[in-house]
Amino acid sequence: MSRPGRSLADRFRAVLAEDGVVAGGGRVLVSLSGGLDSTVLLHLLRFTPSLPPLEVHAAHLDHRMRPGSAEDAHWVKGLARAWGVPLVSRAVVRPPANETEARRARYRFLEEARAGTGCQWVVTAHHADDQAETVAYRMLRGTGLAGLAGIPRTREPGLYRPLLPFWKRELATYASASRLRHRTDPTNRSPDIPRNVVRRELLPLAEERVAPGARRALHRLARLAGEEIRLWHAVVPTLLAGLRVRRTEEGLSFSRNAFLQYDPPVRARLIRELAAESGAHLDARGTALASEFARSGGSGRSIDLPGGAVLSRAYERLVIARAAARIAGGHPPHDARFVAVPAPGEGAAEGRSGGAAFLARWSTRGPVGGEGLSIPALRFPILFRSWRPGDRIRVAAGTRKLKKVFGEARVPRPARARRPVLADAGGRILWVPGVARSVEARPAPQDAILYVGVDLDDATD
Repeated sequence: MSRPGRSLADRFRAVLAEDGVVAGGGRVLVSLSGGLDSTVLLHLLRFTPSLPPLEVHAAHLDHRMRPGSAEDAHWVKGLARAWGVPLVSRAVVRPPANETEARRARYRFLEEARAGTGCQWVVTAHHADDQAETVAYRMLRGTGLAGLAGIPRTREPGLYRPLLPFWKRELATYASASRLRHRTDPTNRSPDIPRNVVRRELLPLAEERVAPGARRALHRLARLAGEEIRLWHAVVPTLLAGLRVRRTEEGLSFSRNAFLQYDPPVRARLIRELAAESGAHLDARGTALASEFARSGGSGRSIDLPGGAVLSRAYERLVIARAAARIAGGHPPHDARFVAVPAPGEGAAEGRSGGAAFLARWSTRGPVGGEGLSIPALRFPILFRSWRPGDRIRVAAGTRKLKKVFGEARVPRPARARRPVLADAGGRILWVPGVARSVEARPAPQDAILYVGVDLDDATD
């Protein structure tokens, strides 16, 4: 498809045919900023010979984030009129505070415009350089495999990027040969935007001093990562079948014994897939927490997952309850956010319990205003989370329900949900700040100690 001598228009037509996304008689909406990339894309869709008959529309959003944006909008209207392309144009009421807000506003607008014009696809002008820069940027931020796959060619609902196989210099050559005029966005040179640093400084330096083909290598890496992801999705149904997954309106359950037969990396990927079904999207820390609970959590125990879902063990079945089912059952609200301590060390993180913020702190160096725990007696990761009906704590007089402990300590009912508790990976309640301390994990004189503390929001008092 990229043989020498083939024009950009010929290769673009071949990409559309190979992808099979847009068909004759279809209607597409081009995201048109007026810059080089989107102007070339609109021209290719509008004037490339022998394309399937397409009804081409365009959409432009004025973010009002810089002087001159209104002139860009006016220029785009003239271009669309000259090329006979219907245009949906809008200016935001309040300028976005940053690039992330701007991107979200733009995609909301494009989806509204797509629905309003009856188009099947929004078509954007992301190209091969964008792909390489995205992969580099995500690598520097510590992405996983999905991040390395970069920008997908298509995305639901109805987003298509046909220029991803083509490089910026190819688009510039096409624009020059076709005598296309375009607008220049000065913010593309701003050193305050991280992606500009990657584009204008890091990648040129890498190609000059490290690897002459760095951009092409990153583009290839995205393709290979995408293939790995597609391979994973192809084998997931077979792996899940081995877990004997049962689904209900409340959530899902699966065989713990079958789950533990898989290697740890496979278990981690599967627990993320299953949790996502129930609205819990696990990061690395959440995945480690869920995996460890699946391995060591006792029957009748449970832990919170992000998004308000709960992972519990019922004999030899692991159960993930959906957030909605959990709320209906009278458990803490889904705005709870746990703090996981994956291993002994130093750290602090903010969580939420019952809608109120708390700051959890831990250290092996010395007290942090709370309690000291025996590190050998702990099952990591340990978790600062909301309490749940049925939670119990072992005190000197025996095991007590937290509900009773709260009552004896005269903690008002509304305040109980706002007060976090500390549990280990086995589900044992170790500490309720200001209320009770478990006899489990009390340090002996020779033990290494993890010190823990919690600063409660004033609303919890």
